[in-house]
Amino acid sequence: MFFENFSYIYSWGLDFIRAVQSIASPALTAVVKAITFLGNPEFCIALIVVLAWCIDEKKAFRLSLLMGLSTGLNYVMKSALKVPRPYEVDSSVMLMTESDFATPSGHAQNSAILWPFLAKNAAALQKKKYNALKLVIAFALPLLIGFSRVYLGVHYPSDVLAGWAIGFLFVLCEFVLGARIAEAFEKLQHHSLKVLICFLPCFLLLCINNQQIKMPAFIFGLAVGRIYITEKGGFSAKDGKLYQKVLRVLVGAAIAGAVFYLLNFAREFEQIERYAKFVQYCFLGWWLTFGAPAVFALLHLAAKPEQAASESTAQPAEAAESAQHAEAANSAEKEGADDK
Repeated sequence: MFFENFSYIYSWGLDFIRAVQSIASPALTAVVKAITFLGNPEFCIALIVVLAWCIDEKKAFRLSLLMGLSTGLNYVMKSALKVPRPYEVDSSVMLMTESDFATPSGHAQNSAILWPFLAKNAAALQKKKYNALKLVIAFALPLLIGFSRVYLGVHYPSDVLAGWAIGFLFVLCEFVLGARIAEAFEKLQHHSLKVLICFLPCFLLLCINNQQIKMPAFIFGLAVGRIYITEKGGFSAKDGKLYQKVLRVLVGAAIAGAVFYLLNFAREFEQIERYAKFVQYCFLGWWLTFGAPAVFALLHLAAKPEQAASESTAQPAEAAESAQHAEAANSAEKEGADDK
Protein backbone atom coordinates (compact mmCIF):
# COMPACT_ATOMS: atom_id res chain seq x y z
CA MET A 1 0.00 0.00 0.00
CA PHE A 2 1.01 3.59 -0.62
CA PHE A 3 0.98 4.50 3.07
CA GLU A 4 3.26 1.61 4.05
CA ASN A 5 5.67 2.27 1.18
CA PHE A 6 6.13 5.89 2.22
CA SER A 7 5.70 5.42 5.96
CA TYR A 8 8.91 7.34 6.67
CA ILE A 9 7.37 10.51 5.14
CA TYR A 10 4.20 10.11 7.17
CA SER A 11 6.19 9.32 10.32
CA TRP A 12 8.08 12.58 9.86
CA GLY A 13 4.72 14.27 9.21
CA LEU A 14 3.36 13.09 12.55
CA ASP A 15 6.42 14.45 14.32
CA PHE A 16 5.89 17.77 12.55
CA ILE A 17 2.23 17.87 13.64
CA ARG A 18 3.21 17.20 17.25
CA ALA A 19 5.77 20.02 17.09
CA VAL A 20 3.17 22.43 15.68
CA GLN A 21 0.60 21.43 18.28
CA SER A 22 3.09 22.14 21.08
CA ILE A 23 1.88 25.77 20.88
CA ALA A 24 -1.80 24.77 20.83
CA SER A 25 -4.30 26.53 23.06
CA PRO A 26 -8.12 26.75 23.03
CA ALA A 27 -8.01 30.32 21.71
CA LEU A 28 -5.49 29.49 18.96
CA THR A 29 -7.45 26.37 17.99
CA ALA A 30 -10.62 28.47 17.60
CA VAL A 31 -8.76 30.91 15.32
CA VAL A 32 -7.28 28.06 13.26
CA LYS A 33 -10.71 26.45 12.86
CA ALA A 34 -12.02 29.78 11.56
CA ILE A 35 -9.15 29.86 9.04
CA THR A 36 -9.79 26.29 7.92
CA PHE A 37 -13.46 27.20 7.34
CA LEU A 38 -12.31 29.45 4.48
CA GLY A 39 -11.43 26.26 2.61
CA ASN A 40 -14.54 24.28 3.58
CA PRO A 41 -16.80 23.05 0.76
CA GLU A 42 -19.75 24.91 2.30
CA PHE A 43 -17.88 28.21 2.19
CA CYS A 44 -16.64 27.65 -1.37
CA ILE A 45 -20.14 26.74 -2.55
CA ALA A 46 -21.63 29.85 -0.92
CA LEU A 47 -19.05 32.07 -2.63
CA ILE A 48 -19.70 30.49 -6.01
CA VAL A 49 -23.47 30.84 -5.62
CA VAL A 50 -23.19 34.56 -4.84
CA LEU A 51 -20.75 35.04 -7.71
CA ALA A 52 -22.99 33.10 -10.15
CA TRP A 53 -26.31 34.76 -9.28
CA CYS A 54 -25.29 38.24 -8.16
CA ILE A 55 -21.92 39.30 -9.61
CA ASP A 56 -20.52 37.55 -12.71
CA GLU A 57 -22.05 34.34 -14.04
CA LYS A 58 -19.27 33.72 -16.60
CA LYS A 59 -16.46 33.83 -14.05
CA ALA A 60 -18.57 31.76 -11.66
CA PHE A 61 -18.96 29.08 -14.33
CA ARG A 62 -15.22 28.96 -15.00
CA LEU A 63 -14.45 28.78 -11.27
CA SER A 64 -17.13 26.11 -10.67
CA LEU A 65 -15.84 24.00 -13.54
CA LEU A 66 -12.26 24.34 -12.34
CA MET A 67 -13.08 23.42 -8.75
CA GLY A 68 -15.40 20.62 -9.83
CA LEU A 69 -12.65 18.99 -11.89
CA SER A 70 -10.15 19.55 -9.06
CA THR A 71 -12.46 18.03 -6.46
CA GLY A 72 -13.23 15.07 -8.71
CA LEU A 73 -9.51 14.40 -9.11
CA ASN A 74 -9.04 14.81 -5.36
CA TYR A 75 -11.72 12.19 -4.63
CA VAL A 76 -10.15 9.78 -7.12
CA MET A 77 -6.66 10.19 -5.64
CA LYS A 78 -7.84 9.80 -2.05
CA SER A 79 -9.74 6.62 -2.92
CA ALA A 80 -6.73 5.22 -4.78
CA LEU A 81 -4.06 6.05 -2.19
CA LYS A 82 -6.17 5.29 0.92
CA VAL A 83 -3.89 7.16 3.32
CA PRO A 84 -5.31 7.26 6.88
CA ARG A 85 -5.68 10.56 8.67
CA PRO A 86 -2.95 11.49 11.18
CA TYR A 87 -5.33 11.21 14.14
CA GLU A 88 -6.23 7.66 13.01
CA VAL A 89 -2.57 6.73 13.41
CA ASP A 90 -2.02 8.75 16.60
CA SER A 91 -5.18 9.88 18.39
CA SER A 92 -3.20 12.38 20.49
CA VAL A 93 -3.03 14.83 17.54
CA MET A 94 -6.80 14.87 16.97
CA LEU A 95 -8.27 18.39 17.18
CA MET A 96 -10.82 17.77 14.40
CA THR A 97 -12.12 14.80 12.43
CA GLU A 98 -12.94 14.18 8.76
CA SER A 99 -14.83 11.39 7.02
CA ASP A 100 -12.53 10.48 4.11
CA PHE A 101 -8.85 9.70 3.44
CA ALA A 102 -5.94 12.11 3.83
CA THR A 103 -3.84 12.45 0.64
CA PRO A 104 -3.99 14.96 -0.97
CA SER A 105 -5.55 17.76 1.08
CA GLY A 106 -8.77 18.96 -0.54
CA HIS A 107 -8.73 22.17 1.50
CA ALA A 108 -5.21 23.04 0.34
CA GLN A 109 -6.01 22.06 -3.24
CA ASN A 110 -9.25 24.03 -3.57
CA SER A 111 -7.98 27.08 -1.68
CA ALA A 112 -5.02 27.20 -4.09
CA ILE A 113 -7.62 27.54 -6.87
CA LEU A 114 -10.31 29.66 -5.25
CA TRP A 115 -8.32 32.51 -3.75
CA PRO A 116 -5.87 33.16 -6.63
CA PHE A 117 -8.82 33.07 -9.05
CA LEU A 118 -10.78 35.61 -6.99
CA ALA A 119 -7.71 37.83 -6.50
CA LYS A 120 -7.08 37.94 -10.26
CA ASN A 121 -10.69 38.41 -11.34
CA ALA A 122 -12.22 40.62 -8.64
CA ALA A 123 -12.98 43.95 -10.32
CA ALA A 124 -12.49 45.85 -7.06
CA LEU A 125 -8.86 44.68 -6.79
CA GLN A 126 -7.58 45.62 -10.23
CA LYS A 127 -6.03 48.96 -9.27
CA LYS A 128 -2.27 49.02 -8.61
CA LYS A 129 -2.73 50.14 -5.02
CA TYR A 130 -4.34 46.76 -4.25
CA ASN A 131 -1.46 44.65 -5.57
CA ALA A 132 -0.24 43.80 -2.07
CA LEU A 133 -3.75 42.79 -1.01
CA LYS A 134 -4.09 40.61 -4.11
CA LEU A 135 -0.89 38.79 -3.17
CA VAL A 136 -2.18 38.21 0.36
CA ILE A 137 -5.45 36.80 -0.96
CA ALA A 138 -3.84 34.72 -3.70
CA PHE A 139 -0.99 33.19 -1.69
CA ALA A 140 -1.20 33.94 2.03
CA LEU A 141 -4.75 32.60 2.44
CA PRO A 142 -4.05 29.24 0.76
CA LEU A 143 -0.86 28.91 2.83
CA LEU A 144 -2.72 29.65 6.07
CA ILE A 145 -5.55 27.27 5.20
CA GLY A 146 -3.07 24.52 4.41
CA PHE A 147 -1.17 25.13 7.65
CA SER A 148 -4.45 25.00 9.59
CA ARG A 149 -5.05 21.46 8.34
CA VAL A 150 -1.71 20.35 9.74
CA TYR A 151 -2.30 22.11 13.08
CA LEU A 152 -5.70 20.42 13.46
CA GLY A 153 -4.18 16.99 12.89
CA VAL A 154 -6.31 16.12 9.85
CA HIS A 155 -3.46 16.24 7.30
CA TYR A 156 0.22 15.45 7.09
CA PRO A 157 2.46 18.21 5.69
CA SER A 158 2.94 16.09 2.55
CA ASP A 159 -0.85 16.06 1.99
CA VAL A 160 -0.92 19.84 2.06
CA LEU A 161 2.11 20.20 -0.22
CA ALA A 162 0.50 17.84 -2.74
CA GLY A 163 -2.79 19.77 -2.55
CA TRP A 164 -1.06 23.10 -3.10
CA ALA A 165 0.89 21.74 -6.08
CA ILE A 166 -2.24 20.37 -7.79
CA GLY A 167 -4.36 23.43 -7.01
CA PHE A 168 -1.82 26.01 -8.16
CA LEU A 169 -1.22 23.97 -11.32
CA PHE A 170 -4.96 23.95 -12.05
CA VAL A 171 -5.36 27.70 -11.59
CA LEU A 172 -2.19 28.44 -13.56
CA CYS A 173 -3.55 26.44 -16.49
CA GLU A 174 -6.79 28.40 -16.22
CA PHE A 175 -4.97 31.74 -16.29
CA VAL A 176 -2.88 30.74 -19.31
CA LEU A 177 -5.36 28.68 -21.33
CA GLY A 178 -8.81 29.35 -19.88
CA ALA A 179 -9.80 32.28 -22.09
CA ARG A 180 -8.56 30.56 -25.26
CA ILE A 181 -10.40 27.34 -24.49
CA ALA A 182 -13.59 29.26 -23.68
CA GLU A 183 -13.35 31.23 -26.93
CA ALA A 184 -12.79 28.09 -29.00
CA PHE A 185 -15.66 26.33 -27.23
CA GLU A 186 -18.07 29.21 -27.89
CA LYS A 187 -17.24 29.08 -31.62
CA LEU A 188 -18.57 25.53 -31.91
CA GLN A 189 -21.83 25.60 -33.86
CA HIS A 190 -23.64 22.49 -32.62
CA HIS A 191 -24.71 22.34 -28.99
CA SER A 192 -24.77 18.52 -29.16
CA LEU A 193 -21.03 18.59 -29.82
CA LYS A 194 -20.57 20.96 -26.88
CA VAL A 195 -22.50 18.58 -24.63
CA LEU A 196 -20.38 15.65 -25.80
CA ILE A 197 -17.15 17.56 -25.10
CA CYS A 198 -18.40 18.42 -21.60
CA PHE A 199 -19.23 14.79 -20.93
CA LEU A 200 -15.72 13.55 -21.78
CA PRO A 201 -13.95 14.65 -18.55
CA CYS A 202 -16.92 13.34 -16.53
CA PHE A 203 -16.68 10.01 -18.32
CA LEU A 204 -12.94 9.90 -17.69
CA LEU A 205 -13.40 10.47 -13.95
CA LEU A 206 -16.04 7.73 -13.85
CA CYS A 207 -13.75 5.34 -15.73
CA ILE A 208 -10.97 5.92 -13.19
CA ASN A 209 -13.32 5.41 -10.23
CA ASN A 210 -16.97 4.63 -10.89
CA GLN A 211 -17.80 4.93 -7.19
CA GLN A 212 -17.17 8.67 -7.21
CA ILE A 213 -20.31 9.91 -8.97
CA LYS A 214 -20.86 13.31 -7.35
CA MET A 215 -18.36 15.53 -9.16
CA PRO A 216 -18.77 14.03 -12.66
CA ALA A 217 -22.53 14.48 -12.35
CA PHE A 218 -22.18 18.04 -11.05
CA ILE A 219 -19.73 19.03 -13.80
CA PHE A 220 -21.99 17.59 -16.52
CA GLY A 221 -25.09 19.38 -15.21
CA LEU A 222 -23.13 22.60 -14.77
CA ALA A 223 -21.79 22.56 -18.34
CA VAL A 224 -25.06 21.55 -19.99
CA GLY A 225 -26.91 24.30 -18.10
CA ARG A 226 -24.35 26.87 -19.22
CA ILE A 227 -24.60 25.77 -22.85
CA TYR A 228 -28.39 26.10 -22.94
CA ILE A 229 -28.65 29.37 -20.99
CA THR A 230 -26.15 30.89 -23.43
CA GLU A 231 -28.18 29.70 -26.41
CA LYS A 232 -31.35 31.15 -24.85
CA GLY A 233 -29.72 34.58 -24.64
CA GLY A 234 -27.72 34.39 -21.42
CA PHE A 235 -28.18 35.65 -17.87
CA SER A 236 -26.64 38.79 -16.43
CA ALA A 237 -25.88 38.32 -12.73
CA LYS A 238 -24.64 41.89 -12.23
CA ASP A 239 -27.95 43.45 -13.30
CA GLY A 240 -30.67 44.03 -10.75
CA LYS A 241 -31.19 45.81 -7.46
CA LEU A 242 -29.71 44.66 -4.17
CA TYR A 243 -32.99 43.25 -2.85
CA GLN A 244 -33.39 41.23 -6.07
CA LYS A 245 -29.94 39.73 -5.67
CA VAL A 246 -30.59 38.83 -2.04
CA LEU A 247 -33.86 37.16 -3.06
CA ARG A 248 -32.07 35.28 -5.85
CA VAL A 249 -29.72 33.67 -3.33
CA LEU A 250 -32.49 32.87 -0.85
CA VAL A 251 -34.96 31.50 -3.41
CA GLY A 252 -32.32 29.67 -5.43
CA ALA A 253 -30.75 28.02 -2.39
CA ALA A 254 -34.16 27.08 -0.92
CA ILE A 255 -35.38 25.37 -4.10
CA ALA A 256 -32.06 23.60 -4.63
CA GLY A 257 -32.06 22.34 -1.05
CA ALA A 258 -35.68 21.17 -1.27
CA VAL A 259 -35.16 19.21 -4.51
CA PHE A 260 -31.89 17.74 -3.27
CA TYR A 261 -33.59 16.63 -0.05
CA LEU A 262 -36.53 15.05 -1.92
CA LEU A 263 -34.16 13.11 -4.16
CA ASN A 264 -32.55 11.65 -1.03
CA PHE A 265 -35.62 9.42 -0.67
CA ALA A 266 -34.82 7.74 -4.00
CA ARG A 267 -31.36 6.89 -2.68
CA GLU A 268 -32.97 4.69 -0.03
CA PHE A 269 -33.61 2.08 -2.74
CA GLU A 270 -30.39 0.18 -3.32
CA GLN A 271 -31.20 -0.66 -6.96
CA ILE A 272 -31.39 2.98 -8.01
CA GLU A 273 -29.16 4.60 -5.36
CA ARG A 274 -26.31 5.37 -7.79
CA TYR A 275 -28.66 6.78 -10.42
CA ALA A 276 -30.42 8.94 -7.85
CA LYS A 277 -27.09 10.32 -6.66
CA PHE A 278 -26.12 11.15 -10.24
CA VAL A 279 -29.44 12.96 -10.78
CA GLN A 280 -29.01 14.85 -7.50
CA TYR A 281 -25.61 16.31 -8.33
CA CYS A 282 -26.38 16.76 -12.01
CA PHE A 283 -29.40 18.81 -10.93
CA LEU A 284 -27.26 20.99 -8.65
CA GLY A 285 -24.88 21.88 -11.49
CA TRP A 286 -27.76 22.49 -13.93
CA TRP A 287 -29.63 24.56 -11.35
CA LEU A 288 -26.63 26.82 -10.76
CA THR A 289 -26.22 27.76 -14.42
CA PHE A 290 -29.67 27.32 -15.99
CA GLY A 291 -32.53 26.37 -13.66
CA ALA A 292 -32.14 29.15 -11.12
CA PRO A 293 -31.63 31.98 -13.67
CA ALA A 294 -34.75 30.79 -15.53
CA VAL A 295 -36.77 30.88 -12.30
CA PHE A 296 -35.34 34.31 -11.41
CA ALA A 297 -36.65 35.62 -14.75
CA LEU A 298 -40.11 34.17 -14.09
CA LEU A 299 -40.17 35.81 -10.64
CA HIS A 300 -38.95 39.14 -12.09
CA LEU A 301 -35.74 38.91 -10.06
CA ALA A 302 -33.69 39.06 -13.27
CA ALA A 303 -34.16 39.97 -16.92
CA LYS A 304 -35.37 37.21 -19.23
CA PRO A 305 -32.55 35.63 -21.24
CA GLU A 306 -33.62 37.30 -24.49
CA GLN A 307 -33.89 40.67 -22.75
CA ALA A 308 -30.50 40.21 -21.05
CA ALA A 309 -28.94 39.46 -24.43
CA SER A 310 -30.47 42.54 -26.06
CA GLU A 311 -29.34 44.73 -23.16
CA SER A 312 -25.78 43.37 -23.33
CA THR A 313 -25.62 44.11 -27.07
CA ALA A 314 -27.23 47.49 -26.61
CA GLN A 315 -24.68 48.68 -24.04
CA PRO A 316 -21.68 48.71 -26.44
CA ALA A 317 -23.83 50.42 -29.08
CA GLU A 318 -24.88 53.11 -26.62
CA ALA A 319 -21.28 53.59 -25.53
CA ALA A 320 -20.17 53.98 -29.15
CA GLU A 321 -22.98 56.44 -29.87
CA SER A 322 -22.13 58.56 -26.83
CA ALA A 323 -18.47 58.55 -27.88
CA GLN A 324 -19.47 59.77 -31.34
CA HIS A 325 -21.55 62.58 -29.83
CA ALA A 326 -18.65 63.61 -27.60
CA GLU A 327 -16.27 63.61 -30.57
CA ALA A 328 -18.69 65.74 -32.60
CA ALA A 329 -19.04 68.20 -29.72
CA ASN A 330 -15.27 68.50 -29.39
CA SER A 331 -14.93 69.14 -33.14
CA ALA A 332 -17.58 71.86 -32.99
CA GLU A 333 -15.79 73.56 -30.10
CA LYS A 334 -12.50 73.51 -31.99
CA GLU A 335 -14.13 75.00 -35.10
CA GLY A 336 -15.68 77.73 -33.01
CA ALA A 337 -12.33 78.53 -31.45
CA ASP A 338 -10.69 78.70 -34.91
CA ASP A 339 -13.37 81.13 -36.19
CA LYS A 340 -12.68 83.46 -33.33
